Amino acid sequence: MRGRKWVFPTLLVLWAMLIFFFSTQTYEEQSLSSFLGQFNTPYWYELLEGISFMYGGAEVSAHTAGVDGFLEFFIRKGAHLFIFFVFGFLTFGVWRAFVMNKVISFSGAIVCVLLYASADELHQKFTGGRTPLVQDVMIDTFGGVLGILFFLLLNRWWRRPSRKKRV
Repeated sequence: MRGRKWVFPTLLVLWAMLIFFFSTQTYEEQSLSSFLGQFNTPYWYELLEGISFMYGGAEVSAHTAGVDGFLEFFIRKGAHLFIFFVFGFLTFGVWRAFVMNKVISFSGAIVCVLLYASADELHQKFTGGRTPLVQDVMIDTFGGVLGILFFLLLNRWWRRPSRKKRV
């Protein structure tokens, strides 16, 4: 039973290393353009041409980035959200394993997610072809908060009385 206490810290360190590894890759090494290029057709362009917005001071649209670049933008931001969802989930698991106060665990986990997201973007500043953006820190932090909330939801479901009676 005692060894269980170290499951979340071990997984968190491994996940943080994975995030660091992804951050060391250049934009070109992570590019999905060769796969997404198949969507550069008039059909997809017409379907997406009316969607345009600003992100990080630049316009994001099928017109400015091409269909493949436009789709890759959403895949990349979804990856940010997912990666930090897991990071937040694991971070809260570490806090809950060592700190019994839920408010301190929740607050501490959010601060850790925010700090790691910020450090990750700073690290990208020194990686070729990568641009650190405050907006990405916000997406990462939001993903982390969702992971923390999912942990709480899962924990509540796992501990509910009706579930224990069935087991």
